[in-house]
Amino acid sequence: MFRNWMRRLAAVAALSLVATGMVVVAACGGDDDDDTNGNGSVTPAATLGKLTILDPWVRTTTNDVSAAYFTVKNSGLDDTLISAKTSVTTNVQLHEVVTEGGTSKMQEKAGGFPVPANGELALKPGGYHVMLMDLKSPLKEGDQVELELTFKSAGTVKLSAPVKPGAAMSPGLGSGSPTATPK
Repeated sequence: MFRNWMRRLAAVAALSLVATGMVVVAACGGDDDDDTNGNGSVTPAATLGKLTILDPWVRTTTNDVSAAYFTVKNSGLDDTLISAKTSVTTNVQLHEVVTEGGTSKMQEKAGGFPVPANGELALKPGGYHVMLMDLKSPLKEGDQVELELTFKSAGTVKLSAPVKPGAAMSPGLGSGSPTATPK
């Protein structure tokens, strides 16, 4: 099992080098979906106490690895996203992308992701993300993935995330950085 994981990690690292070049060529910008509720504000996917989860999505895949992304807005005290679950796999980890020298790599984020008081946590390609490994089947555009997010203080919330194509890169690698910013 460890050897399989190491082979996958090596493959992801190799693909990230190719993907980095492809990302430079790819057009920048968000999705074209209408995520507003008609008055210009974004409709929350879920709320839990003082936490609001916005714009969740999961990357399409043709293999057994994907990633989930979303933004958590916090109008209360500090909190921490400590775990995630989904029925599409039993192997879910909170990951960060770390750059050492000229190489970026994904790794599990010990302790979870901080959600600052009166701030936000942004999970995005190239930064913090929920890693979905050993998927039961590939995820296709238009599928929905049910996620269960657990926060240290606020508790657990369930939400549905659409599967969308991401930039032409490995899950979790590319432009961007971990983001947890106070407002």
